[in-house]
Amino acid sequence: MFRKKDALLLLTSYTTMVVGIFLPQLAEPLRVVPMACVMFMLFLSFLAVDLGRVAGCALEAPLATARLLTAKCLLLPLVAFSFYRIFWPQYELAALLMAGASTAVLAPFFARLLQADVGLTTAGVILSSMALPFTLPPLVSWLAGATLQVGVPAMVQMLAMMIFVPALSGRACQRWLPRSADWMLQRHYPLCLGAIALTNVGVFSRYSEHFRRDPVLALEAMAAAGLLVGLALLVGALLIRGMTPRYRSAARVCMSFPNYILILAFSSQFFGPQEATFAATYSVPFFLQLLVLRQWIDEPAGGVENGS
Repeated sequence: MFRKKDALLLLTSYTTMVVGIFLPQLAEPLRVVPMACVMFMLFLSFLAVDLGRVAGCALEAPLATARLLTAKCLLLPLVAFSFYRIFWPQYELAALLMAGASTAVLAPFFARLLQADVGLTTAGVILSSMALPFTLPPLVSWLAGATLQVGVPAMVQMLAMMIFVPALSGRACQRWLPRSADWMLQRHYPLCLGAIALTNVGVFSRYSEHFRRDPVLALEAMAAAGLLVGLALLVGALLIRGMTPRYRSAARVCMSFPNYILILAFSSQFFGPQEATFAATYSVPFFLQLLVLRQWIDEPAGGVENGS
């Protein structure tokens, strides 16, 4: 069932995208904030989720966890690359990069919004991020014949900064500054909404000139990105068959929300404008799929710190 928080999230997301594109001068100072904002959102998630509990979530059902990681890190990128090679070959590399990305650090926010299990979703974020340096570069080389020109140590360092710094900071804040932690937890939704707004303005202002100079390419990339969202939803629906409701909801969220900010950074640095535009425009269907997931995840999962 569609909720007021969903409407506010979508309105904020798309309004700030438009602001970034058409008022890039106002957004100039925010071009460097997207990475900091996604780290802040994961920090908020770890205020309410104990690291030991996150590890326990994965160990409670190792087969389901392994099934999710295999589908997320290997099956989905293989399916996406094969599909685009046949039907839309100019986006085969862009689709491979996005489909092979780790679960977004935004995923726990969506898990809370959808009443999915936040602990399981956070475990998916951490485990898929740890697997990424060892799965995505070989897939890019083997399938696309391209080179992701960033070494495993550098990728591990970047992901460690994105994941473990906010994780440890969140737990430290909960232990040493409990009043501040409680204040932020009570305002979790508006704080995350503000971080999403800043992220969108920062991302779209950076590509403002490109979007306005070649809007046809931007719209084409957006359509291609929307197709990948649909493909991920389909693979996720097949993945969850036979899982308990708790694992089904978390698996849907983990499969549906890739770390497009990370892929945008890689695409901008190592690949061409097509891949970067695809990654940037992916944020449009990225938020819109909330409407589909809201219909599918229609029951509380009874997990760690679920919230509407």
